[in-house]
Amino acid sequence: MRKQFRKFFTNGRDIRILGVLFVISGTIDLFWIMSYPDYALKVYGTTFDGWRGAFVKYQHPMIHWAIGYGFWYRQRWAYWAYLAYLMLACLSEITTQMLEGYHPTRMTMIIVSLLFGAYIISRRNVFQASKTVTANIA
Repeated sequence: MRKQFRKFFTNGRDIRILGVLFVISGTIDLFWIMSYPDYALKVYGTTFDGWRGAFVKYQHPMIHWAIGYGFWYRQRWAYWAYLAYLMLACLSEITTQMLEGYHPTRMTMIIVSLLFGAYIISRRNVFQASKTVTANIA
């Protein structure tokens, strides 16, 4: 059992599973947005309407899908993209709380996100550098 557990983590299967969960999360986000078209997502304490609001809402499923794809293939760019997304999301949530007041659900999401981010950072060696294409000029 211990050998299988070590192989599971050495191969990065936990990161691949998280990639699948990111894709599922993006799909759920998309269905949520389509079910509630008037929902305005708060970003840095601000909501947007019109095409800007749609852009802000629909970028979240696409980001989740991209990160999920990168996690599935354990690409290094997905690691950095996730960390950037984590930091921007936490800053947005903190800003929203500063403007609108403390909210326990938002605070819980920040803490859980940071703990999840710490786990991803601890598993950074699983992510591979992206393959580069080199041109053979003769």
